[in-house]
Amino acid sequence: MNPRLCGNDGLPAAMKPSWHLLQRDWRSGELSLLAAALVVAVATVTSITLFTDRLQRALIAESATFLAADRVLSGPQPIPDEWQAQAAQLGLDRAHSVEFLSMVFSRERSQFASVKAVDNAYPLRGALTVADKPFGKGETVTHGPAPGETWLESRLVPALGVAVGEPIEIGAAGFRVSRAIVREPDRGGGFGNVGPRAMMHLDDVARTEVIQPGSRVTYRYLFAGDAERLDQFDDFIRERVEDSGFHYLSAREGLESIGNALKRAERFLLLGGLLGVLLAGIAVALAARRYTERHLDHVAVMKTLGASPQRIVALFARLMSSLLAITAAAGLLIGFGVQALIIRVLDQWIPIVLPPPGLRPFVTGVLTGGVCLFSFALPPLLALREVSPMRVIRRELDSPRFSAIVQYGFGAAGLMALLLWYSRDPALTVVVLACVAAALPLLGGLTAALLGARAGRMLGMRAGSAWRLALSSMRRRRRESALQVLAFGLAVMLLLVLATVRSSLITEWRDKLPDKAPDHFVINIAPDEQAAIREMLAANGIDTQALYPLIRGRVVRVNGVDAGE
Repeated sequence: MNPRLCGNDGLPAAMKPSWHLLQRDWRSGELSLLAAALVVAVATVTSITLFTDRLQRALIAESATFLAADRVLSGPQPIPDEWQAQAAQLGLDRAHSVEFLSMVFSRERSQFASVKAVDNAYPLRGALTVADKPFGKGETVTHGPAPGETWLESRLVPALGVAVGEPIEIGAAGFRVSRAIVREPDRGGGFGNVGPRAMMHLDDVARTEVIQPGSRVTYRYLFAGDAERLDQFDDFIRERVEDSGFHYLSAREGLESIGNALKRAERFLLLGGLLGVLLAGIAVALAARRYTERHLDHVAVMKTLGASPQRIVALFARLMSSLLAITAAAGLLIGFGVQALIIRVLDQWIPIVLPPPGLRPFVTGVLTGGVCLFSFALPPLLALREVSPMRVIRRELDSPRFSAIVQYGFGAAGLMALLLWYSRDPALTVVVLACVAAALPLLGGLTAALLGARAGRMLGMRAGSAWRLALSSMRRRRRESALQVLAFGLAVMLLLVLATVRSSLITEWRDKLPDKAPDHFVINIAPDEQAAIREMLAANGIDTQALYPLIRGRVVRVNGVDAGE
């Protein structure tokens, strides 16, 4: 840095006056309310976004284990070699599996099963849990069965009447049952997973001779790597899978329903946090107004010494920027501590390990503080430009007044920007602002009634001396008092709206569930198992409904119209 642009303390020459003014005002206590309001705004938003962001990223990372990869490309046929080559060129880890339905035979029994053939790299994310005997205590492994071996799901072992180590047949090939599958990371639903699982090595598929022309087969290609390379692969694949019969799935899409619910929860919490930001913004506006009124004489002296209006505005803008940096740092630390406390309290209900905090919540907190400061404090500061140098010798000159429309317009614009940012829903933003606009006349009338001369006299006659002084002070500062009443009224209104929405959402969700709706379902019950299952459920006091037969079918017509149309 150029030495001539810096002071002795290393600060740029342009920053020294504002820094010295900030230090003096801080010691005098004139910035206490302004700083406290900014810290509250930053800490509120930071704590909310930190908690929801960490929870969402943890769920996305956990969903990658549900897919056994970061990306999954599946289809009824092998993918083109070009796609595999692109993944290899990007340095992505790759794995391959094939799923199909087949009969599995033992010496005495047979069972319809969902067969999955995997290569040596499977799984890329998560792990398999296998045991030496069915329903035993499992151990975690990061690979599939070796060639010539098969792993059977625990419930398939007694269905076939075999034990671990005995032979079975899949198609034309024979295998030895070596382990029992306890948990499979990417076991999903759908037609291909209706039966119990049998897992074998990918190299053994050809020996079974099960896959023939017309067979219902699903080819799954797994990819894993860092975010940048995965994004490049996304751009390459997504434009090629359209209308190709392949389905491309990411970890985020694999947990789409939970992710959407979490996003809605974050919006709900941020809208609730907007109450704190709104109150902090009003406090910033009042503190900034009080701050500027106390600096009218200083600005007048500066103008007599040759300071231009632009230089004065720049001086206070740099001061406010420095104040924002200090309060934002304090707010971020407090917000981090609050979210850590929330996570500790809720630790028993969060079964996954949360990742370290990301950068987005901190940026959100700082930007919220900046919007809150400059949208509510900028108009009073701009009014300092109009201070007359004559105020040095004529103290009776009126203070400069900034346009009320502009002053309130800045605050409303900042509030609307935060509301739109938090909700990410223009329609919701418009509805909330319309409700606020409709409530303002009512709150304004109530404020006028409370602060009017007649009401003040009536209340004053019945109040003690302390209450009389308070009412007198409120009437002298009628505009500031009215602004505070409006702010608290809006905050209480929004709080009641959020409470009502929360209650109505829970009630609506419960109303959609029929009475005595079941919590769990049991399928694939053999006829000879029905009596034992009924006795077991009755012994544990579990209410049940009747057993219904279940068959597989295909929809061919809907109300007389061919399903293909």
